[in-house]
Amino acid sequence: MNNRFKNVLKTLSLLCAFLFFSQPALSDQEKINTQIQELEDSFKGLSSEFYQDIKSYAAESHKEISDIDELLIEVNKLNNSNQSIAAIQLIHFNIPTVKDNLDNKAVFKIVELLLNENEWNLANTLYKEIKSDGDKSLLNTIQFIFAKYHAQRNEWPQVNKLLEGIITELSEENAAYALLLNGSALQHLKKHRQAVDNYNKIKPTSQYYSYAQLNTAIANIRQGWWTDAQTKIQDLIIQYNKTNEDELTNRLYLVLGYALLQREYYRDARDAFRHIGLQSRYTNRALLGIGLTATSQGDFVGGLNALTILKNKKTSDLSVDESYLLVPYVYEKLQQELTVTTTYSEAMKYYQRRSASLEKISDEHSNFSDLIYNPETSSFVVENNDFDYTSKYPDSFINNFKRLNEFETLSKRKNIKNKIIKLIKRFDITYQQIVSDLANQRIEYLKSYLNQSRYGLARLYDNTKESNN
Repeated sequence: MNNRFKNVLKTLSLLCAFLFFSQPALSDQEKINTQIQELEDSFKGLSSEFYQDIKSYAAESHKEISDIDELLIEVNKLNNSNQSIAAIQLIHFNIPTVKDNLDNKAVFKIVELLLNENEWNLANTLYKEIKSDGDKSLLNTIQFIFAKYHAQRNEWPQVNKLLEGIITELSEENAAYALLLNGSALQHLKKHRQAVDNYNKIKPTSQYYSYAQLNTAIANIRQGWWTDAQTKIQDLIIQYNKTNEDELTNRLYLVLGYALLQREYYRDARDAFRHIGLQSRYTNRALLGIGLTATSQGDFVGGLNALTILKNKKTSDLSVDESYLLVPYVYEKLQQELTVTTTYSEAMKYYQRRSASLEKISDEHSNFSDLIYNPETSSFVVENNDFDYTSKYPDSFINNFKRLNEFETLSKRKNIKNKIIKLIKRFDITYQQIVSDLANQRIEYLKSYLNQSRYGLARLYDNTKESNN
């Protein structure tokens, strides 16, 4: 494999392969995340005002309940029927019942629901009262619940602090999840060895074991321990022997494939990519991986087949964008010069068109109501452009923005409604900045691919002239 292709391989695979491993660039991201934190604080205050306004309560929430277990049953009924706001209102309406029963395990579920809906102030008030009562067994579980809340906001120091010294006091499965959370927090704080120590404490019988082992492999990769990471992932795959319908298994194969690709173990990498299901969220990245490995092996027809399938995909994610750059190189290796010229020209037009489309998205106002957001895949789709949102920003911003729009619809008090509208406008400004940042990041990638396409075409013309002379 010549040096030019090695450079192309590095450019293409680095972005796609290590979405799990690399840390995103900062600058604008830092500023936006600071704004998100400020908006989070504003939301917490306004949320309390909204829920304290009985005038805006749903009819189902005007019900006095003196039994804590009965209250939890009614709250769960509302929440399970997609009436989470009414459920929180019912809790507020019966605060005396909750506070009189802080030693009841039903309070755990109530606090968890409050935090899931980001009704922070009431949840924090209950936490402080439980803490002052001095019942350590209750406090440990509450701290675990709060740790999960902070993890959803990428607030890793708080997660680590809340879990310190309490994990052994939790139930077996909560303890396993707490170890996984604390390990993730330590990884984000760049304390990889301590993170691995947490993961290693999770028993193989736990439902969180495989996730912990995958995170261990990623920690090993970040520290350069490729062999350990490879062994870890292969052992997991053998141990669980799941079908490719399981997304964790698909993820394992993807991480393994790109780890092997970076080490130039092309045959093994290609085999790993082939195990990823056709309907998986990781399919496109697997197709790119097959294209890269097959081409690296000299199987240009096999590489071209995978890349052509990827290129013909209707979605616009990073893997599809990258396929346009690699296809001309493969045709060049197949000595099809006319097709090389055509595909390089096609790639240049594609990147120019895509950049213009993304610049339009970056500059124009995007309606939040049109957003397609999937928290399971961390994808954020704007006008058919698939962005990796949660690698840069927390889910909580999207959830808060959605909740604010619901507050506006339900609020009956004019002064609170006006505050909600003002806060929605602030959220919308930050949302536009997020869309612009994600679009501009993709534009920078496309500019790089465009320049490489121009270089490839120019080099082809120079070689043709030399041959003619």
